[in-house]
Amino acid sequence: MKKNSNIQPSIEEAKQRIELYNKMSYAMRDLTNDEKLQVLMLMTVYMDLQECHQLLERRLSLVYAQCATLVFNYLYRAGQLKADKVGFDPEIRKHIEDVFITLATD
Repeated sequence: MKKNSNIQPSIEEAKQRIELYNKMSYAMRDLTNDEKLQVLMLMTVYMDLQECHQLLERRLSLVYAQCATLVFNYLYRAGQLKADKVGFDPEIRKHIEDVFITLATD
């Protein structure tokens, strides 16, 4: 009798899906339903961004991910990622955009 090799990927995918659910559920455990919906709506935007990100060749994709992390860290250190803050300080945003412009013209 031949072993069905198609079962393993679907089991692995199910395990990954359950793990994702459990971790996201834990991360959102203290949120109200409205807050969960806000997070999940933004996660759909994040997924759209990741799909665009996949259009880059592998090397560019890795550089993009590294640069995104650097910008995130800059925003964090500049106090721009606080829960009570909406948007970025115009000066901080300008500083980052100035770096982008300088890099583009180097």
